Amino acid sequence: MVSDEERTRAELRELVGDDAGVELRPMFGTLAALVDGHVFAVALGEQIGVKLGGEALAELDALPGSGVLTMGNRQMKAYRSLPAGMPSGDRRAWLDRARDHVGGQRR
Repeated sequence: MVSDEERTRAELRELVGDDAGVELRPMFGTLAALVDGHVFAVALGEQIGVKLGGEALAELDALPGSGVLTMGNRQMKAYRSLPAGMPSGDRRAWLDRARDHVGGQRR
């Protein structure tokens, strides 16, 4: 039987696909998506969290079902969870925004 966490990891793999420059690797006891060696998304339990800044962070935070991602006891203030039930096209768009945000910070 497949666990919820395994389903979430599979979804992250599917959403990221074969994007050039994106690496998926085990990290923090879960699966992380990285661009230029920096994490922009994680599969954590039943949630996918994305790292954003500024207006995008506030925009996702305002959506019902999104919230600050918590890893262990630590709130990851730059990460927000994607709401459950969000259509896959919208989820993919948020992953793209997170990838561009993190990749853009490093240039």
